[in-house]
Amino acid sequence: MEDYLQSPVGEGFFLPGEWEPHRRCWVQWPSRAERWRDLLPQAYAETAEIVRTIARFEPVYVIVRAEDMSQARFACGRNDAIHFVEYPIDDCWARDTAPMFLTNGVDKIAGIAWSFNGWGNAVHGFARDAALATAVLKTEQIQSFSGDMVLEGGAVSTDGYGTLLVTEECLLNEDRNPELRRPEIEERLALFLGARKVIWLGGGLGADPTQGQVSRVAVFAGRGTVLVSEAGDMGDLDRVTLDDNRAHLELAKDAKGNSLTVTAVPLPSIPQLDMDGRRLATNYLDYYVANGAVIMPAYGDANDDVAAGIVGAAFPDRQLVQVSATVLAMGGGAIRRLTQPEPSLDNI
Repeated sequence: MEDYLQSPVGEGFFLPGEWEPHRRCWVQWPSRAERWRDLLPQAYAETAEIVRTIARFEPVYVIVRAEDMSQARFACGRNDAIHFVEYPIDDCWARDTAPMFLTNGVDKIAGIAWSFNGWGNAVHGFARDAALATAVLKTEQIQSFSGDMVLEGGAVSTDGYGTLLVTEECLLNEDRNPELRRPEIEERLALFLGARKVIWLGGGLGADPTQGQVSRVAVFAGRGTVLVSEAGDMGDLDRVTLDDNRAHLELAKDAKGNSLTVTAVPLPSIPQLDMDGRRLATNYLDYYVANGAVIMPAYGDANDDVAAGIVGAAFPDRQLVQVSATVLAMGGGAIRRLTQPEPSLDNI
């Protein structure tokens, strides 16, 4: 009982749907030179374009290292909706390293600082990113909760009403929380995020450097509506996993016992490769839902327009804007991974 009373849910907080009103969007500026190599200037340019685009619809707070501040300001340009805040960081994936923001739906916002271990120690040198969420919540004077397990924002998707999507590959990965089993993880998701029903999918994309985060393969696009990644090529190595995820969701029920509407979004038709010739986990679910808009990645692929039509139809009351994310994909992500929404109390 004490654990419950001292938890976010015990104080009335929950994780809202990403389409609910935002106070602002948090973005991290690309920083890991050894990852970006000669493409760092292009990564700056794509990030700046995404920041400027989101700023048309809601305020953007760009987290940037002191040594990169002038570069970030120059690239983004003068804009009253864009603010720059200085923190020591290791790279740019705010969805996984900035705070995960909660609301009580009435008059309070809170944040969770989960443990972060570099996506299961997949990268080296993540101590500054691991400390970021706590630092932001303290500086912004936002009520803070310390999550007692490793979890990234991209590893969950919620409908805002108690239903959560996750993958076994990511959350049960022995490099994240080897001491926790499924019931213990579900208990933490319930206490911290308000999850009353956790839908477990098998896995993510095979090339995913985050080891199977759900947000590349299945995300809620509204209450009762899920978008899933689909492999068009019969020989695609991800096809079995993606087909299994879709079939599982078509049989699943949400926290209220209702069936889900599942819509497939194709992967890019041509596999994207990184700087070493390895396949990338490019997908079209790596978008950001802003106030009044959906900012969606484009890869110069034949499926860019097809995917835009499907995602746009899922958000008919929002403007859909496509922004190139080809270079960001080379670094391991796109628009969703670059961003973290902070909910507003207006109209919740």
